[in-house]
Amino acid sequence: MILENLRSALEALAGNRLRSVLTLLGVMIGVFAVTTTISLGAIATAGITGQLQAFGNQALFITPNEDNPASTPFNDADVDALSRLPVSVLRQRSVRGVARAGTEEAPLVVNGVTANAPQVDRTIKMARGRYFTEAEDRRAAPVMVLSADAREALFPDDPNPVGREVSVTVGGSRTFYTVIGAKEPLTGAFSFAANASADVPLQTFYLAYPAVTRGEYPFLPITVSLERNLGDIEAQVNAILARRRGPDTFRIQTIEGALTLFKTITTILQAVLGGIGAISLLVGGIGILNIMLVSVTERTREIGLRKALGAKKGVILQQFLIEAVALTLVGGLVGLAAAIGTLYLAVALVPFLDEVVLSPFTVLLGLFVSVATGVVFGVWPASRAANLSPIEALRYE
Repeated sequence: MILENLRSALEALAGNRLRSVLTLLGVMIGVFAVTTTISLGAIATAGITGQLQAFGNQALFITPNEDNPASTPFNDADVDALSRLPVSVLRQRSVRGVARAGTEEAPLVVNGVTANAPQVDRTIKMARGRYFTEAEDRRAAPVMVLSADAREALFPDDPNPVGREVSVTVGGSRTFYTVIGAKEPLTGAFSFAANASADVPLQTFYLAYPAVTRGEYPFLPITVSLERNLGDIEAQVNAILARRRGPDTFRIQTIEGALTLFKTITTILQAVLGGIGAISLLVGGIGILNIMLVSVTERTREIGLRKALGAKKGVILQQFLIEAVALTLVGGLVGLAAAIGTLYLAVALVPFLDEVVLSPFTVLLGLFVSVATGVVFGVWPASRAANLSPIEALRYE
């Protein structure tokens, strides 16, 4: 009997294709939205987590506390005090200028950094040439390491600009540098932070741009030795800076903190977008309710005939309930297929998304939601059909 009712339901849906398609659109969009948002959240979390951990989970990032008026930039004495710990601390200052190489000209961020930058910033990988040395920093050598974007902007036809000359104009002052290296492009999540920049030795930077205050740093990136306990080092860093600068004048951020913040943001976005999907399901459910009521009205004589031939209430109820569930299940399957296609497309197009994450729970949730929508919104029309009087139904015109 169930198979017969299923066949009858599918025939009824096939007999009104356009109406059926328009009706299941709401369910399809709802299942698509719910499945996509949950899966994209999982994919993004996995991608960002992998990228940040590849950057180094043994890292700290210290900034002044902007909410505290007593907070000031860090200085060389702070860095020297922190350097007694088993860590690498990066000194860095930056200015914006305009670079010129031959006939090419482009905006450029010039970073004055110490020679330990590749040890602290693990995203630095050399494509050509080399990074500058401590000796070059001490003697203020006029050398420069280009980012991939800067190399592309200044030397579009030369993948190896080592040995070429670049002039940088900042505030009317022009300085010449010799390129000794070019970095590889930033990949994954860090590709969004890519810009046209160049690293020069810190002492060279101070010599070229005397208006920049020596020995002051707006932030301090720190890399912790892998064999050390990050929590212990963080506590020591906190104690040293609190003693030197006063408590609540700085903030210490870790990779774990960034991951926690990202997961919180992802959860909120999933909830918001999932709510939109739920609204789509509600609209789709109302459409199911409407179409099933129309179907019951159109088939009143058929219902009366079946009852006259001995069909019981349960059979009639089952027939129309199966029809409603079949309609929403088809919409759910189409929504799932569209969601899976969207997920593969997103992973292919977005750099930091590495692989599709689609848990069986998410698939089952999509199917359950579609079936539940059919059951909830199909019960009343099915019950109405089952309770029709055979005599009145046969008289219906």
